[in-house]
Amino acid sequence: MTQETPISDKVDRIETIVERLENGDVSLEEAEELHEEGQTVLKELQEDLDVGDGTVIEQ
Repeated sequence: MTQETPISDKVDRIETIVERLENGDVSLEEAEELHEEGQTVLKELQEDLDVGDGTVIEQ
């Protein structure tokens, strides 16, 4: 994902990762990759939210 990726897409990806990890039907290697991806996406989300001015805009 990139900084241009909408926040809603990033949140959806995090939810997908969490669901896959909670289901437990992934290998240890895949779980590690998903965890790393999730950490990256969460960091991007935090940066996106830090840039905002606190105003919520409904789209």
